[in-house]
Amino acid sequence: MEVKPAAGARKGVRNRPARVAKDATGIKGGIEVAKQETYDLEPRYSTNEISGKCLKCLSEQELNSCLRQLLREDGINPDVQHKYEALVAFLQSPESKQLRVESERYLSEGKQVSVRISIIEDRPKYELIIK
Repeated sequence: MEVKPAAGARKGVRNRPARVAKDATGIKGGIEVAKQETYDLEPRYSTNEISGKCLKCLSEQELNSCLRQLLREDGINPDVQHKYEALVAFLQSPESKQLRVESERYLSEGKQVSVRISIIEDRPKYELIIK
């Protein structure tokens, strides 16, 4: 599996809480550790047997799902809100277009791709993973 950094449950989307080392108090080195979440989007080409979605459509579908879930629930679910914010940041970022182009190119070559969206200390990070 090749991991290529970017320039800057439903099929095709995975939530992966990242593990962050901290002591029993929840504090690492005297500084509170910020939450880190990772979301994988796995775009696919549509064929006669399998329906797929491009990276943008998959991101928008997941964004709409988060919005519906936030509107349905009584209180604020911080995990869903965090995912919603990560997806909005991704769709608005200049890197998303480049990642869409690159993922389509690899998909056309018959490779499986995944885009990993991570928010670490309020900074987005995007990676294109080629399998």
